[in-house]
Amino acid sequence: MDKSEFLSQKISYTVQNGQLIHKLIGKMPLLQQKYGFWIINISINCKTAINGYNTCPVRKFEFYSLSHLTDGGGKLWLPDIGETQLKVGDWVLICPGDMNRYGGADGLPYIEDSVRFCGPVADSLRDAGVIKSGVISGSSCRQLLSIHELSCDPRENSQINANISLQRLLVDLYNIRERNNTPPSAIDQLIEELKRRPDYWWTVSELAEFCHLSTDQLRRNFLRHTGMLPKQYIEELKIRQAAALLLDSRLTVTEVAAKFGYLDPYHFSRRFKQRIGVSPEKYRNAYILGQADGHTLTLEK
Repeated sequence: MDKSEFLSQKISYTVQNGQLIHKLIGKMPLLQQKYGFWIINISINCKTAINGYNTCPVRKFEFYSLSHLTDGGGKLWLPDIGETQLKVGDWVLICPGDMNRYGGADGLPYIEDSVRFCGPVADSLRDAGVIKSGVISGSSCRQLLSIHELSCDPRENSQINANISLQRLLVDLYNIRERNNTPPSAIDQLIEELKRRPDYWWTVSELAEFCHLSTDQLRRNFLRHTGMLPKQYIEELKIRQAAALLLDSRLTVTEVAAKFGYLDPYHFSRRFKQRIGVSPEKYRNAYILGQADGHTLTLEK
């Protein structure tokens, strides 16, 4: 194995089999270890060479990298999607281990604000699909500036707020990506209708007819879209809404059950306990009184 290591601009690189690997260096601070998320560093207003994309080697990072193109222009290459033209406002997100190259193109430099981060919280966001390598369209608003200011302040509350702010930004970018890449589907419209009619028990045939699908197609599409089969989703939706109503109203358990189509309150109580872990009465009393009565009440995801 051809392996050589060198340091440049306080970043560690390793060349393995002709491929450049940007290495993770340094030790995660204790607070970040406890939190599970580490902002390694943030660079502001960095400018790379004009047409730097042409000379940028294919590389991998051992950390997450989020780059905001604030001026200039450029291109990104990823193995799954090939070349993508970049414009001011675009975000480039790269996950650890993913081959990539990006930089200035078409006679322009690549001018960026960027952040590098890692940790089990980031890994969980990647596993959930919130973080994945690619381009997300954005605006010229330089959102990393405030995070940079927080991350440079060693006070514990500043470090925690920097972490939270970056995670919020990552979720916002995920939502932008989903809106841009996934126009509302028949399943999305169906879900809105299910929320609008919480007392109704839909048959699978009715759900399929609403989406203009066969029942088998409905089940497959719904499972792919939500991770649940239709009947499972409907009852999960009813129980979650009922749990909220138990805390937000003075309705009796029987009245709450009826709001969600349970004509038999005992059946509702059984299903609620199976899903939440305690009866509706105990759930309401525990949270309203601010005590768990010896139980740990956890809403499973």
